[in-house]
Amino acid sequence: MSKERPSLIKFTNTLYRITQAYTDEALKKYELSNGTYPFLMKLNEKEGISQNQISKELSVDKAMSARSISRLIELGYITKEHDELDSRAYKLYLTDKARAIIPDIRGIIYNWIDFITEDFEEDEKDQIVKLAEKALNNAKRFREK
Repeated sequence: MSKERPSLIKFTNTLYRITQAYTDEALKKYELSNGTYPFLMKLNEKEGISQNQISKELSVDKAMSARSISRLIELGYITKEHDELDSRAYKLYLTDKARAIIPDIRGIIYNWIDFITEDFEEDEKDQIVKLAEKALNNAKRFREK
């Protein structure tokens, strides 16, 4: 293994922490954070999914989901309704308040992506996404064990 490869962990950790600081600051006006906005974005894709399903899809534990969802309900961004097919489960839905800010959240994310890839060629942007996705899929295999 190349001596430079272990620095991949350092790079991804540092990029994550800086991204977290950016999103926390940019989303402050909505009272959202790096830990809560992904729930809104996932519900925007798949409204009506269960709390357990959103936990799996975001790769977060159920306790983290419960805290984030409670906070989003408190802020008026989502509602939860009992699942008619499973009385123990809840389905999650965006409110109009959340739908109104989804374009702003998407803009914040795209601005950050543009910033961190500003000196990349288009093929480099495509390549880094492809490689990061491969690495993530490998990491998910570890988690599933």
